[in-house]
Amino acid sequence: MANVVQISEAQRKRSYTSAEKLIEEVRNQIFRDGRSYKDVAALVKVSPTTIRNLASGKTIWPRPTTLFPTLNTLGLEMRLVKKGDRT
Repeated sequence: MANVVQISEAQRKRSYTSAEKLIEEVRNQIFRDGRSYKDVAALVKVSPTTIRNLASGKTIWPRPTTLFPTLNTLGLEMRLVKKGDRT
């Protein structure tokens, strides 16, 4: 299950503040691929500032219209799973 960010139900709260693992993976994947924020932004069709804010954690509630295309562009997918269920 490489490139899948698991966020367990226990980590999910009413706010999106426990997204550090997701943000870290987005940032790492951008750098791992040798891409710049500008490169990713062009593919996602958003501003480089939007990608930089997402990757830095400044954006706490990313819009699904930004988050999912960004993950897709980076070859990642996000799944919500119940605690203990890693399938």
